[in-house]
Amino acid sequence: MSIWTSRALVLTVLLVAACGRLGGGPSGSPPMRAVSVTSDMVTVTGPEGFCVDPDSTRDSGDTAFVLMGNCAVISDRRSAGQPAVQAILTASLSEADASQTLRDAIPDLSAFFASEEGRQLLSRAGEADTVEVLDSFHQGDVFYLRARDSSASEIQNVSADYWRSYLDVGDRIATLTVLGRDDSPVSSDSGLRTLREFTQAVQLANKSGAAPVAPAAVPASPAQPRGTLWNVGLFRRIMGG
Repeated sequence: MSIWTSRALVLTVLLVAACGRLGGGPSGSPPMRAVSVTSDMVTVTGPEGFCVDPDSTRDSGDTAFVLMGNCAVISDRRSAGQPAVQAILTASLSEADASQTLRDAIPDLSAFFASEEGRQLLSRAGEADTVEVLDSFHQGDVFYLRARDSSASEIQNVSADYWRSYLDVGDRIATLTVLGRDDSPVSSDSGLRTLREFTQAVQLANKSGAAPVAPAAVPASPAQPRGTLWNVGLFRRIMGG
């Protein structure tokens, strides 16, 4: 998956730094609690104590990736605050497409991700056998997934287990993930609680009335039958494939 490939060094540095190596003085850049990305200015923000790492943010206008970590570590300022859970948060924004929404697919998501094709899409190595889906459920229009990926990763000291949520943000699908450390993993309850807070923060930041820049018009697509092929197309879009 795209969020696991090109950010290995940044993630490793942040995870090591989160163990307590902080500067004691006032030096460092002011922390950034939120960032607006994509052509329609989707806002990504997290729970208290998490700040955006600007060096790892990628925004092409069509899609975007945002990494958030310990505010004090990212800014090198103790006064910036630290999260209750030592974790890394990531947000990926899909291309805009008004014809395919996560909301419509929610009834099929648990079955799809439990399938061989779904687990293959979740796997860093693209191999279904490396992924075990530990839990999945939805609340309203948000789908939550907990999984374990045993495949090799370029990212050092990252736990194989993670919590993830999927939700519509305008015409885009947001994929929000909570990652823990292998040597000090985040418990399932803490990970889910942090993910709920992360998800709520993104939803509130993008509520109607925020006057985002309108995305490019998307031509209407012919209706497609629900089923495997339709699902695969949607999920490849979710996963950035």
